Amino acid sequence: MTFDGGSSLGEANPANATSNIDTEVSTAIDPAAYEDRFSEVVDITDDPYGADPSGEDPIDEALMLAWEDDTLIVFPQGQYKMTQSFRRTGWRDVGLIGQNAVIRHGDVETIRGHTVDEGEYRGGTMLFQIGTANQPHQGELIFGGFVFDWARENAGMRGLYAMIGDRAEIRNIAFNGVHDLGTHGNMRVATMAPDAFALVDSIDMSGGGMHYTDTINTRETENYDESISEGGFGQSWSTTGIAGHPSMSGTALFQNVICGPWPDNGLYVQGGGRQIVRNCIASNSGTSNIRFNHTDDWEPIPEIDENEEGELTRDGPYGQSTVEGSVVLIDRMPPGVHDAQRSIWHYAGEGVIRDCKITIAHESESGGAAGNFAIGTRSGVTESIIENCRISLLEPADAFYSGTSAPVTLRDVDIVAEGWDAGSSPASVMGGQTPSLESVTLNGSS
Repeated sequence: MTFDGGSSLGEANPANATSNIDTEVSTAIDPAAYEDRFSEVVDITDDPYGADPSGEDPIDEALMLAWEDDTLIVFPQGQYKMTQSFRRTGWRDVGLIGQNAVIRHGDVETIRGHTVDEGEYRGGTMLFQIGTANQPHQGELIFGGFVFDWARENAGMRGLYAMIGDRAEIRNIAFNGVHDLGTHGNMRVATMAPDAFALVDSIDMSGGGMHYTDTINTRETENYDESISEGGFGQSWSTTGIAGHPSMSGTALFQNVICGPWPDNGLYVQGGGRQIVRNCIASNSGTSNIRFNHTDDWEPIPEIDENEEGELTRDGPYGQSTVEGSVVLIDRMPPGVHDAQRSIWHYAGEGVIRDCKITIAHESESGGAAGNFAIGTRSGVTESIIENCRISLLEPADAFYSGTSAPVTLRDVDIVAEGWDAGSSPASVMGGQTPSLESVTLNGSS
C-alpha cells in the first residue's frame, strides 16, 4: 500500500516544530482519496445502516451492520453517540473515515478502573477496538477524520485500540477537551508483524488527561499485581496519551502529533520493533513526554527504506528507532504521583534523537535519575546518538542523563541555561554515565 491522495509521509523538518501546543489539525478526510482501495463505499447514515448524525440515538447497531471486509465506511459531518465498545477481530481491508464527524460516548455515572457500571454507556472503555495482539487486523485499516468529544464533564476513553498485522493509516483526529474519566488514554496503536507498518499522522490530544483520583473513577490499584496503596492514591498507569504494545514488531511512524499533559507518559510508543516519532509536540506529561525503544524485530519496508536504486535496506536514516524534528516543553507538572519529567527517554536498544528542541522551565524536587532531564537513556540501551538538538534549561535540570554504559554520543548539541548557575561546561548539566561529546556547548562554551 502506498500513501497517496494527500497522505504523504513527508519529511522531518525542524522548522515545522513549534512550541505552540494550540496548533490545530484537520479533522476531515476526503473519501475520494481512498475509495479506489475498496470494493464498497457506504455512507453510515444511509439505509440500511441508518446511523443518527444528530447524536440522539446510538450508532452501535449501524456500526455492526456496516463493518464488512473490503468496505470504506464514511461518516458525514455530524454528531455520533456510542453506548458500548465496538470490537472487531478477523476482518480485513476496512476503512472508517469521517468529515469532521464528532464521536462521543453516552453519559457515564459510575466507573471503576476500565469498566463503566452505570450510565447510558456500559462496559469497557475502548470505543473502537480493532484486532488483538494475537489476531491483528489484516489488509488495510484506514481510520480518521474524527473529533472525539471529551469537552463534556466525565468524558474520555480510549478512542482507538488498533493491533495491525499489515498496513494502517490513522490520521486527522482531534480529542477535544480534557480526558477526565481516569481510564485508558486516547490511543493504543501497535504493529504486530515484522513487515507491518502503521502511520499515525496529524493527531491533536493537546487537552491531555486527569489523574484518576481527580475523577469519578473508583480505581484503587497501585500496581499491575492489583496491590492497594495505603493512601488510596496509587499510580495512573495506562492513562497515557498514545501507547504502543509490549508485543510490537514491525514499524510504527508517529508524526505531527500534539500531545498535552497526561498523568502518565505522553507519547509512550515503546514496545518492540522500530518506532519513529517525527515532527511531534509534547508537553508536561508525567514520567516522560516521548518514550521509545528498539528491537530488531522489523523488516525494511518500501514506504521508508527504499534507496535510490529501489532496494530495501536496513542501513538508511531510519535503520533504528528515531525521534526527530520534535519539540518538548516542560513548564509544569500534571496532577498525579510524579514530581519529575523526562522530555525524551530512550529506554532500550538502538536509537537516534536528532533535530529536536527541548525546553525545561520547571524545577523538580528530585535530581539525577529521579529528576527532570531533557534527554535520557536507560540501562537497556545498546547505542544512542543525540545530534543537532537545542536544549533550553530555564530552571535547574540536567540536559542529559545516562543510565547505560553502552556507547552514547552527543553531537552538535547546544545547551542554554538561563536564570541559574549551571556551571561552565556541558558536563556540569549531565548526570549518570559519561557520554561521548562532539561539538557540545553550554552557553556557547564547550
